[in-house]
Amino acid sequence: MTTTGGGETRAALCDQFRPVRWSLSDTDATIAQTKQNNAVGARVCGWMPGK
Repeated sequence: MTTTGGGETRAALCDQFRPVRWSLSDTDATIAQTKQNNAVGARVCGWMPGK
């Protein structure tokens, strides 16, 4: 898919991905990676914490 402004690509991406949840049994490293992933989703897709 080729776009000029990235809007269509962003919309397609945001439609496919959701925030990642972690459990208490996950390692600190896994939780840190999950938080980084979710921070990108918040910035790019407008994900809201706790939603």
